[in-house]
Amino acid sequence: MADATTTTAARRAHPAHSALVGLASLGVLLQGVWAGLFMGGSDDYGTWASVHQHGGEATVLLAFLATVAAFVWLRGNRPVLIGTTLLFVLLVIELLLGMAIDGTRTAVVVHVPLAMLLLALAVWLPTAARRA
Repeated sequence: MADATTTTAARRAHPAHSALVGLASLGVLLQGVWAGLFMGGSDDYGTWASVHQHGGEATVLLAFLATVAAFVWLRGNRPVLIGTTLLFVLLVIELLLGMAIDGTRTAVVVHVPLAMLLLALAVWLPTAARRA
């Protein structure tokens, strides 16, 4: 009976993981808003581009902390563990692509669609963690 209880506890959503994933998901959503502000031809391009960059850095940090939380408290929930790790890895790739945009515009071709995939993952992950 102890094994079943341990397995159930390992699969249940943990408040720290939920909070970190929620904040990372909010960061992903805000990234789209901030990108729209400077890509839409705002008069304050430099400010919004800077906010977008630093917001991306903060979102990567939150996703990293969520991944650590998933490894600590949710090892028994493989889909959530894999999803959280994937969110972190894809956000790192997204951040690197964003940094490359200054040097080459071809990075935008991958950066923007990857952002849409990240948004979908950011919506799915909290739902999957809650269902477990």
